[in-house]
Amino acid sequence: MKVSVIICTRNRFDDFTKTLPSIAAQSRLPDELIVVDSSDEERLEEYLSSMKFPFLVRYFHTQPGLTLQRNYSIRECANDLLFFFDDDVDLDKNYLAEVEKVFASDVDHTIGAVGGKIANTPPQTLRMRFEIAFFSFIRTFFGIVGTRNGKFYPSGMPSHPRKNQSSGYIECLSGCCMAFRREVFEKAKFDEALAHYGLMEDVDISKQTLDAGYKIYYQTSATLIHNESPMNRLKVQQWAEMSVVNYDYLFRKNWSKNSWRWLFYYWALIGLFVANFHSLKGLKGTFAGVRKVFTTRGHEGTQRF
Repeated sequence: MKVSVIICTRNRFDDFTKTLPSIAAQSRLPDELIVVDSSDEERLEEYLSSMKFPFLVRYFHTQPGLTLQRNYSIRECANDLLFFFDDDVDLDKNYLAEVEKVFASDVDHTIGAVGGKIANTPPQTLRMRFEIAFFSFIRTFFGIVGTRNGKFYPSGMPSHPRKNQSSGYIECLSGCCMAFRREVFEKAKFDEALAHYGLMEDVDISKQTLDAGYKIYYQTSATLIHNESPMNRLKVQQWAEMSVVNYDYLFRKNWSKNSWRWLFYYWALIGLFVANFHSLKGLKGTFAGVRKVFTTRGHEGTQRF
């Protein structure tokens, strides 16, 4: 099998250059690296041209938009396996090899995607541990994004695998480390309606992969650190607002035909308020998102009638 590593980036030159060494140090080198850049400056293209890598590097510059950039890379790639990484990760040297083993052993092609284990060091202070445990309980109680078992809540919200969870089948990929069979994208693609930052694009592509008849596997021997760069990220209020707006869009797109799920949808909206109760900016963003969702829905209803 031939492997393509794909990194979509925007205005994170320093983070990107810190990620590259862990890709170049893989025990199983990729057959190519595809970089899709939407940065305002062209530093990255010059940097890549000046460096020597043990694999083919292909650079493209596009308009901003994570889902747009990822779809662009898919159209430019014909290899068997496509690995998508964020531009601020640090891979274990055997990451590609461990994920490739999963695909290679799946001779019937039932597995369409594989996710690795994010092995960030947990916080050490008692206060931070308490806060994480407390908010994890709230997120599980209301069925909103949090750590559980790597499967969807009835609300349509995703959960991430537990730290001690074993390798096995899950339903929700983490956007910083997703690998797919190329054939999956004959039936699925990243939703470009999730513009710019594309929050929850990993949730949607996970659902599309499952709907296309494939399974998703969680491989704990493929580990990485996600450094979560502060550059070019949404502010708290923007993040909270987009969390509501994008969740509403994806729920209506993927889950709304099941009438019983609407109860869990509204319960999850309440949960977003509760989870942000400690942050004034978070609360303002959540209120703004709910107002935008229901205002838009009201206008749609007026137009229909």
